[in-house]
Amino acid sequence: MIIVGFILLVGFALNEVYFAPVPFLKFHFLTDRTLVGACLLDLTYQISYYCWNNYFTSFLQVVNYLTVAEAGYVNNTFNVVSGFLLFIVGWGIRKTGYFKWLLWVGVPLYILAQGLMIYFRSPTGYVGYLVMCQVFISVGGSVFTICMQLAVLAAVDHQHVAAALAMLNVTGTAGGSIGDTISGAIWTNTFEKALKMYLPASALENLDAIYGDLPTQLSYARGTPERIAIQKAYGYAQTRMLAAGTAIMALSFIWVALIRNLKVSEMRQTKGNVF
Repeated sequence: MIIVGFILLVGFALNEVYFAPVPFLKFHFLTDRTLVGACLLDLTYQISYYCWNNYFTSFLQVVNYLTVAEAGYVNNTFNVVSGFLLFIVGWGIRKTGYFKWLLWVGVPLYILAQGLMIYFRSPTGYVGYLVMCQVFISVGGSVFTICMQLAVLAAVDHQHVAAALAMLNVTGTAGGSIGDTISGAIWTNTFEKALKMYLPASALENLDAIYGDLPTQLSYARGTPERIAIQKAYGYAQTRMLAAGTAIMALSFIWVALIRNLKVSEMRQTKGNVF
């Protein structure tokens, strides 16, 4: 499906350039470095985030002994904090007239937070540190949410705003799907292997149940050899997911460099009816 999707995207671009009587988006917009940079940043950000997030809730339950509700609270830190921080990010843009400087702050902070999550993934670690990392990730996410949309809006004229935002949304959705695929591939190729490596011989007969069923994983009491082995296996898999997401996110420095440092406070707004 990924290959088919890629072929369709390439076909769409070729159709826009050579065959469409009324292009969805003018070709010079498709080659505009600000628009391209914003879309690639969204693609990279979504891949990076979904490389590890899908298994984070179960990780918190098994490794950090949180309940389903508590794990949900931690995992939803991003949704709560980023929603509040959007107002602060918007105020910063209004005050300075520029938005690119926020990206230079948000990208390193986001990468740092994901890197710290690798360090704090241990079952002996304090879960508050993971919450701290989630807050830092929320700061980066709130910066990306506004600045990517603003970059796209600043790069095109009023007539093509809807098309440009649709393009940004498509690349972001594609990034999320790619991230899910990478996450699933890492989980499949690491978790079961780690279980075989860490589980005591007496528990290997239940390997399939442990591998595929969260309640079975949680059924082993805290401190038992089986639970410790499962925790180590989670750490083994989650480390590789986070490492993949962090490495991919490093590409964001290139995409931010592509985006022009536009002063949005000096741009004229279109008013009235536009035909």
